[in-house]
Amino acid sequence: MKKYIFLSLLLASSFYSLAQEITGTTRTSDKYSEAIREINKGYFENDFSAFNKFISNDATLSINGENYNKIQVREGFSMHHKLYENINMPMNFVETTFYDENNNNQVWSHLWGWWKGTSKRTGETDTPNPVNVSFKWVDGKIVSASWIFDPTRLNEEIASSQK
Repeated sequence: MKKYIFLSLLLASSFYSLAQEITGTTRTSDKYSEAIREINKGYFENDFSAFNKFISNDATLSINGENYNKIQVREGFSMHHKLYENINMPMNFVETTFYDENNNNQVWSHLWGWWKGTSKRTGETDTPNPVNVSFKWVDGKIVSASWIFDPTRLNEEIASSQK
Protein backbone atom coordinates (compact mmCIF):
# COMPACT_ATOMS: atom_id res chain seq x y z
CA MET A 1 0.00 0.00 0.00
CA LYS A 2 2.82 2.41 0.90
CA LYS A 3 4.36 1.71 -2.50
CA TYR A 4 1.15 2.75 -4.29
CA ILE A 5 0.82 5.93 -2.24
CA PHE A 6 4.46 6.83 -3.00
CA LEU A 7 3.96 6.19 -6.74
CA SER A 8 0.76 8.25 -6.73
CA LEU A 9 2.50 11.17 -5.02
CA LEU A 10 5.45 10.90 -7.41
CA LEU A 11 3.16 10.98 -10.45
CA ALA A 12 1.11 13.86 -9.05
CA SER A 13 4.21 15.93 -8.32
CA SER A 14 5.57 15.20 -11.81
CA PHE A 15 2.40 16.51 -13.44
CA TYR A 16 2.45 19.58 -11.19
CA SER A 17 6.09 20.29 -12.15
CA LEU A 18 5.30 19.98 -15.83
CA ALA A 19 2.37 22.37 -15.47
CA GLN A 20 4.74 25.01 -14.04
CA GLU A 21 7.08 25.11 -17.03
CA ILE A 22 8.71 28.38 -18.01
CA THR A 23 6.99 29.86 -21.01
CA GLY A 24 7.66 32.91 -23.07
CA THR A 25 8.95 34.13 -26.41
CA THR A 26 12.60 34.38 -27.37
CA ARG A 27 13.78 36.81 -30.04
CA THR A 28 17.11 37.91 -31.47
CA SER A 29 16.19 41.06 -33.41
CA ASP A 30 14.23 42.99 -30.80
CA LYS A 31 15.15 46.37 -29.28
CA TYR A 32 16.64 44.77 -26.16
CA SER A 33 18.93 42.41 -28.08
CA GLU A 34 20.00 45.33 -30.28
CA ALA A 35 20.79 47.40 -27.16
CA ILE A 36 23.02 44.58 -25.85
CA ARG A 37 24.84 44.50 -29.19
CA GLU A 38 25.27 48.29 -28.97
CA ILE A 39 26.70 48.02 -25.43
CA ASN A 40 29.06 45.25 -26.55
CA LYS A 41 30.22 47.19 -29.63
CA GLY A 42 30.90 50.22 -27.43
CA TYR A 43 32.95 48.08 -25.05
CA PHE A 44 35.16 46.93 -27.95
CA GLU A 45 35.76 50.59 -28.85
CA ASN A 46 36.15 51.76 -25.22
CA ASP A 47 33.00 53.85 -25.65
CA PHE A 48 30.57 53.44 -22.78
CA SER A 49 27.79 55.74 -23.96
CA ALA A 50 25.39 52.82 -24.63
CA PHE A 51 26.40 51.25 -21.31
CA ASN A 52 25.53 54.55 -19.57
CA LYS A 53 22.29 54.89 -21.53
CA PHE A 54 20.85 51.43 -20.92
CA ILE A 55 22.14 50.39 -17.49
CA SER A 56 20.25 51.87 -14.55
CA ASN A 57 22.35 53.91 -12.14
CA ASP A 58 21.29 51.68 -9.25
CA ALA A 59 21.47 48.38 -11.14
CA THR A 60 22.60 45.24 -9.34
CA LEU A 61 25.73 44.18 -11.23
CA SER A 62 27.76 41.03 -10.63
CA ILE A 63 31.02 39.83 -12.16
CA ASN A 64 31.83 36.21 -11.35
CA GLY A 65 29.71 36.41 -8.20
CA GLU A 66 31.17 39.69 -6.89
CA ASN A 67 28.85 42.71 -6.71
CA TYR A 68 29.86 46.09 -8.14
CA ASN A 69 28.13 49.38 -8.89
CA LYS A 70 27.74 50.84 -12.37
CA ILE A 71 30.81 53.11 -12.11
CA GLN A 72 33.04 50.28 -10.91
CA VAL A 73 31.96 47.99 -13.76
CA ARG A 74 32.41 50.73 -16.37
CA GLU A 75 35.88 51.66 -15.06
CA GLY A 76 36.90 48.00 -14.81
CA PHE A 77 35.85 47.24 -18.37
CA SER A 78 37.50 50.42 -19.62
CA MET A 79 40.72 49.33 -17.88
CA HIS A 80 40.82 46.32 -20.22
CA HIS A 81 41.87 48.75 -22.96
CA LYS A 82 44.98 49.73 -20.99
CA LEU A 83 46.05 46.08 -20.96
CA TYR A 84 44.76 44.81 -24.31
CA GLU A 85 44.30 45.97 -27.89
CA ASN A 86 42.09 44.50 -30.61
CA ILE A 87 39.47 43.46 -28.06
CA ASN A 88 36.66 41.63 -29.82
CA MET A 89 34.25 38.72 -29.73
CA PRO A 90 34.72 36.85 -33.00
CA MET A 91 31.78 34.62 -32.07
CA ASN A 92 28.82 35.84 -30.04
CA PHE A 93 25.09 35.37 -29.80
CA VAL A 94 22.43 37.59 -28.21
CA GLU A 95 18.81 36.73 -27.50
CA THR A 96 16.03 38.16 -25.36
CA THR A 97 13.30 36.15 -23.70
CA PHE A 98 9.94 37.75 -22.90
CA TYR A 99 8.49 35.56 -20.17
CA ASP A 100 4.76 35.27 -19.58
CA GLU A 101 2.74 35.78 -16.42
CA ASN A 102 4.12 32.53 -14.91
CA ASN A 103 7.39 34.49 -14.55
CA ASN A 104 5.93 37.92 -13.79
CA ASN A 105 6.33 39.07 -17.42
CA GLN A 106 10.08 39.50 -16.95
CA VAL A 107 12.37 40.40 -19.85
CA TRP A 108 15.91 38.97 -19.91
CA SER A 109 18.63 39.31 -22.54
CA HIS A 110 21.50 36.85 -22.73
CA LEU A 111 24.89 37.19 -24.41
CA TRP A 112 27.19 34.26 -25.05
CA GLY A 113 30.51 34.77 -26.76
CA TRP A 114 34.25 34.24 -26.95
CA TRP A 115 36.26 37.24 -25.69
CA LYS A 116 39.60 37.83 -27.38
CA GLY A 117 42.31 40.48 -27.02
CA THR A 118 46.01 41.06 -27.67
CA SER A 119 48.20 41.84 -24.66
CA LYS A 120 49.90 45.22 -24.95
CA ARG A 121 52.63 43.88 -22.66
CA THR A 122 53.53 40.67 -24.54
CA GLY A 123 51.92 41.10 -27.96
CA GLU A 124 50.29 37.69 -27.52
CA THR A 125 46.65 37.19 -28.44
CA ASP A 126 44.75 35.39 -25.72
CA THR A 127 42.99 32.15 -26.44
CA PRO A 128 39.30 33.03 -26.83
CA ASN A 129 37.68 33.10 -23.39
CA PRO A 130 34.00 32.09 -23.05
CA VAL A 131 31.74 34.80 -21.62
CA ASN A 132 28.12 34.52 -20.51
CA VAL A 133 26.10 37.59 -19.51
CA SER A 134 22.46 37.89 -18.44
CA PHE A 135 20.64 41.24 -18.33
CA LYS A 136 17.26 41.87 -16.67
CA TRP A 137 15.21 44.69 -18.17
CA VAL A 138 12.57 46.85 -16.44
CA ASP A 139 11.00 49.86 -18.18
CA GLY A 140 13.70 50.02 -20.86
CA LYS A 141 16.64 49.91 -18.42
CA ILE A 142 18.92 47.09 -17.30
CA VAL A 143 18.32 46.69 -13.56
CA SER A 144 20.40 43.57 -13.05
CA ALA A 145 23.29 41.95 -14.91
CA SER A 146 25.66 39.08 -14.27
CA TRP A 147 28.91 38.50 -16.19
CA ILE A 148 30.54 35.07 -15.93
CA PHE A 149 33.97 34.32 -17.42
CA ASP A 150 37.35 32.87 -16.47
CA PRO A 151 39.39 35.82 -15.13
CA THR A 152 42.74 33.96 -14.98
CA ARG A 153 44.47 35.64 -17.94
CA LEU A 154 43.05 39.07 -17.07
CA ASN A 155 44.28 38.73 -13.48
CA GLU A 156 47.74 37.74 -14.78
CA GLU A 157 47.83 40.83 -17.01
CA ILE A 158 46.77 43.08 -14.12
CA ALA A 159 49.39 41.58 -11.81
CA SER A 160 52.13 41.95 -14.46
CA SER A 161 51.19 45.56 -15.14
CA GLN A 162 51.63 46.43 -11.45
CA LYS A 163 55.23 45.19 -11.22
